[in-house]
This record gives sequence, structure tokens and C-alpha cells, in this order.
Amino acid sequence: MKHPTVFLSLLLCCALLSGCWNYRGLDEIDIVTGIAVDRVEESGSYRLTIEIVDTQDSETEGGVNAKYVEIEGETLFDAIRNSKRRLINKLYGGNMQALIISRQIAEEEGVSFILEELLRDGEPRETMSVVISQEATARDILLTDGIDSKIISYEIHDMIREDSKVTASTISTPLYQAYNAIRRAGGALALPAVHCTQNQEKTVAEGNGIALFHGDRLQGFLSVRQAKSYLFLIDKLEGGVLSFPVRSEGREDTVSMEIQSSKTRTNVEVQSGQLSVDVSVRLKLNLTEVKSLLSLSDTGQRESLERLIEDFVQASITEFFAEIQTRYKTDVLGLGRLLYQKDPDRWRSLESQWDELFQKARLSVRVKADILTAGVLKNY
Repeated sequence: MKHPTVFLSLLLCCALLSGCWNYRGLDEIDIVTGIAVDRVEESGSYRLTIEIVDTQDSETEGGVNAKYVEIEGETLFDAIRNSKRRLINKLYGGNMQALIISRQIAEEEGVSFILEELLRDGEPRETMSVVISQEATARDILLTDGIDSKIISYEIHDMIREDSKVTASTISTPLYQAYNAIRRAGGALALPAVHCTQNQEKTVAEGNGIALFHGDRLQGFLSVRQAKSYLFLIDKLEGGVLSFPVRSEGREDTVSMEIQSSKTRTNVEVQSGQLSVDVSVRLKLNLTEVKSLLSLSDTGQRESLERLIEDFVQASITEFFAEIQTRYKTDVLGLGRLLYQKDPDRWRSLESQWDELFQKARLSVRVKADILTAGVLKNY
């Protein structure tokens, strides 16, 4: 060979690329699917409940099972390392889907340090769901019974991720978005709230509204009904059901509409010390259930129903906004972010007094609703 040096270099490269330097078999790792974070009042330490895929005892026909390990430490990292005192294998977080934080920690200490610890690690997924437990502990949520899956973390993750398209009762906020919401100027953090409920004599986890934050500390919870108005305002509503009363032939009945699409545009202006918030909502809906004897094939009745929808959504958003102003007295909607994006210098000059401006803000809401179909019925 004319160039023996090149040949030897190629041989050396092949030797270096012959295998993975940090390869571990499935029998040497414990696959973490979710973590619940609590605080032990007596000792002041942190207690982690870790859900792990049970690769040994999972049934062939019954699917994959889960097992749990509970550990404590002075810090989160200390607790995770202490797990080695109870486990043979190394914890692997590359398949982690849910982080459940106790209400106590979120209120008293905030959530930034927990999010940062996971983001600093190279293994955990940045897209995992972050949720707040409304029970006494976060552990209570992780140890519930699954309905569709025996891995509770996977069930919670999928349930929350699909919610805004189906029921609009909570919000989906992945790990990286939660951290960014805290760090960015004028931002506001909102996380899904989860509680325990009964289903055929079993205790299961259920999405139950939205946890609102100021900075990284929990301020309170929105109900399932309020969650829809919140999602309207921040333009995160992808679907769900809209039910409202109508009067027909002297009686009051209820109409249910499926939200096909929703688009919200929000503009903020500050003039002479007055914050004005202008909200425009465009709704497209499908009729799913009507108890009254409405004839949607009649253009006049269909347009009348659309006006009722517009009035109902407008009133709901206006009422919700006023409640946020008086109850929380701080911008938990992230309106400051809109001003920062439009005029950073203006935002910086008003940042110190933004909460005071928010409390006295004037809201203007416009809603345009279009009924697209009434299903497969011809009476449209």
C-alpha cells in the first residue's frame, strides 16, 4: 500500500468504534417512569417515591407492571443517590414521563429547584409532564390504580397531554416549558392539577383543573369550569365541550357543542397608567346535543344560537378575568409577556408596578362563533 499511515489510522478508528463505552443491559438498570416529590416535616428531608418498570415480574398477557422505591435525602440529588442503598441496579431516567410535586413544596419552597435538578441531568426527558398534587402528598397520586395502564406515570402523562383536545379541564406543561415560563420576562407558570377519585371501588388519578403560580410559587387552583376560560385567554384551547343554557318554547334547556377549533388574539396597551386588555376569540363548533326543539336548518335559529354562544363565552371570560384580579391580585395570565414581546423597554419601565396595573386592568372581549355541522343528521 502506498500510504501505510492512512491504513493504520483506519484500523485504529475501527477499534475505537467497536462498541458503546457506557453500554448497560436491561438486567443492569431500573427504568424510571415517574417521580413524586414530598417533604418530610419531622426531619425536613425530601422523600422521593420512584416508579420503576418491573421487567422481572411483569405478566406476559397482563402487560408491564410497576414497582416502587421510597427514599429520603437532604436534597433531591442526595435522595436519588441514596436509592442505590436499596437497589442493585442503576436508575435510568430516559423514559421518565411524569414529575409529581406536592402542594406543600409548591406553596412553601417553589418548584424551580426541582425543575433545575432534572434539567441539569442528561437523562430525564424535557417533555415529561409536570403536575401538582392536590392530595396530602404527591405519593398519593403515584400510588393510585391505573385504568388503561399499570404504569401510572404513563397514564397521567397521556391523560394530560390529550386533555386540551377533549375536555379542556386542565393544561399540559412539559418540563422545559415550565422552566421557561418561570425564567422569561413577564411569564406566568400554570401546571395541571391532579387529585384522587373513586372508580369502581378503585382509587384513580384524575385531572382536576389548573395550578396557578406567581414566579415559581403556587398561588391557588382553578376549577375544571374555570380552566376552560383560562385556556381561552392564553390561546391554548384545542377542543373540548361547550355546554350552556338556552330558552325555547318557554322552557330552559341545555345545548352541548364540540369545539372544533379556537383562536384567541390578545393585545395589551398601557396609556396614562391604565392597562387595557383586548381579547378576540374565534370559535368553530359542531352541534352534538340539543334538548330543545331548535331547527338548525333555519338560518335565523342557527344564527340566534351562534349569538347565544358568543354571549356565553364573552360573559364567562369577563367573569373569570375579574375573579383573577380580585382573588390573586397578580398577573397569573402572563399578560406581561405580551408587552415584553412588543416593547421590551416599555415592559422594563413598568415591571415593578405591573401587578398594580393588572388589578385595575380594563378587559374588552369579542367572540365570533360559527356552527359548522350538526353531525350526520340532515336537519341542518
